[in-house]
Amino acid sequence: MRALLMSLLALGLAGSGCSCSDDPGTTPDGGTGGPDGTVIRPDGWLEDGPFVIRDGGTIITEDGGGTWTCYQILCAGHLTECGDCEDNDGDGFVDWHDPECLGPCDNTEGPIFLTGVGGETGGPCKADCYFDYGNGSGNDQCYWDHRCDPLSVAPTYDPEGMGCAFEMSRVGTRDCPAEQNETCNNICPALTPNGCDCFGCCTFPEIADRPAAEGGNHVWLGSVVEGTNDGTCTFDDILDTTLCRPCTPVSGECYNPCGPCEVCIGRPMPPPSCYPPPDGGTYPDGGYPDAGMPYYRCETGVQECGLPGDTPCPLDYYCVTGCCRPTLI
Repeated sequence: MRALLMSLLALGLAGSGCSCSDDPGTTPDGGTGGPDGTVIRPDGWLEDGPFVIRDGGTIITEDGGGTWTCYQILCAGHLTECGDCEDNDGDGFVDWHDPECLGPCDNTEGPIFLTGVGGETGGPCKADCYFDYGNGSGNDQCYWDHRCDPLSVAPTYDPEGMGCAFEMSRVGTRDCPAEQNETCNNICPALTPNGCDCFGCCTFPEIADRPAAEGGNHVWLGSVVEGTNDGTCTFDDILDTTLCRPCTPVSGECYNPCGPCEVCIGRPMPPPSCYPPPDGGTYPDGGYPDAGMPYYRCETGVQECGLPGDTPCPLDYYCVTGCCRPTLI
């Protein structure tokens, strides 16, 4: 888990939660003014710096009877399926409570892992930030090309297919830089779930120890039927390398590893060894925290979320694999 980039805070992405007022007054555009300069627009959305958030909330009752308050969130001016407070795929879970929601910019609640906003690819073989809103690298300056993946060789040419065969000459070029630039690192890593790189190459508990000869331990969420845009990778298919095609994660700031005690994509609960043992005892083989195992779920200053007893994220944040992340535009 990386530290949340200070540049995000400099951009005003640290929010203040609900921006409500009993006597807000009137703004020149006909809206009402809330505290701290917040504008409540005539259309009912709140403006607070770079954020636009629906005022009020929706009480969601999920399978099993549990209830929580959902607030609609826009991503880059768009209301997506993972931010609209609806159970779009009918599985009984809504928005960030649905493990198939990858973040506030994901426009498909499931079951496939395609985000439905075009961020999966910037053209043949090319990829940009998988977890923001937009197709191509123009809005985030994240660059990667699957022709730089050493797995893209015969017979399978993973992750995209024969048309994206490995080309050593591209490695280290602008198409496949050794490190992403500052703009990319300021935008994409904060939205990238634990266990993934910026380009949708992720590991899951079921494949964490899978040897390279059997496909390796990362798969590309954007896997499709070759020659089409039909997504194939789901939770149920993680072990099938023809549907969830192997990939090599991009290293550096754009890779968000799955820490031993973090909530990760495919792992909604930290393992038992991450919690204090009963009666002050110790877990065998160096569990919590005797052998130095990191037992935090989020870095210092970042609110934990998503597990029983956690405080809900503020209105202008979204719970991404157990941590409240600012919703970026």
